[in-house]
Amino acid sequence: MIRECTQKDIDIITQYLKEEPYGRAILAAVSEHGLDVPFQTVYLDISDAENGSRELNGVYLFLHRHLLLYCRENRVDIDFLEQMLFAQAPDSVAGRKDNVNIVSWLLSDYRMEADKELPEITDGENHQVTCTQSTECEGEWAVLIRE
Repeated sequence: MIRECTQKDIDIITQYLKEEPYGRAILAAVSEHGLDVPFQTVYLDISDAENGSRELNGVYLFLHRHLLLYCRENRVDIDFLEQMLFAQAPDSVAGRKDNVNIVSWLLSDYRMEADKELPEITDGENHQVTCTQSTECEGEWAVLIRE
């Protein structure tokens, strides 16, 4: 089940996102801006595990017309993304290469680039969003950019 992240979810997303740079970038944006700002929305893909606990499968951050995603075990919810991307196509999609590759099936008019740094994310006035630019967010990023 995918739903919008709330303040009650901070502990579970912190544990889930802290292990890889793709997750840490999302966590940095959440820490910087919180969950109640109009330019940022965080979605969780959460399900019931066999032992009765809740299991987080992925986190999707829509930040100023950019999408950052992080799904362990490549469990990207393509149906959710298809609905979201149909409503508003992002300027870019960034994350781990296997995650972004799945999204590329939906966005055929985008080009894929692989880099070691998260690409620049800008706000509505073309100012750089700096919270995702720390060394903790450095990794083997893949990015889809609208052509």
